[in-house]
Amino acid sequence: MLRQLIKIMRRGDMIIVILLFLLSFLPLAIFTYVQASVSDDATKIAVVKMDNEIIETITLTGNRGTQSFEIVADDGDINTVEIIDEKIRIRSATCPDQVCILTSFIENPGETIVCIPHKVVIEIQAENHHEELLISS
Repeated sequence: MLRQLIKIMRRGDMIIVILLFLLSFLPLAIFTYVQASVSDDATKIAVVKMDNEIIETITLTGNRGTQSFEIVADDGDINTVEIIDEKIRIRSATCPDQVCILTSFIENPGETIVCIPHKVVIEIQAENHHEELLISS
């Protein structure tokens, strides 16, 4: 089967396939470059949004202990957010699929938790890119 496929393909076809394969890694390279540009000493901030409006902004860098708060929507939907040290997660939610709970803790810039039914997004951002990321969101 493979030999038949190789016989059918021309040299130009192989070049196109190889080129497309290499281009498929471009998003990974860009994401890695952007993450590398965030300095290790940057302050990590968790931005909690509901319906694309910022509900809470929490500084995770240097945070110690356990905190939690609830996000209550107008229709009664509830998401409980938990912060332990420099990590954040959605501990419980009244949504049917519970995907946001399975995401577990996040702590690095660029990581997100999304609860689609309740339109809640938690995103970790670096303080030196904070305004830049909010504009692009």
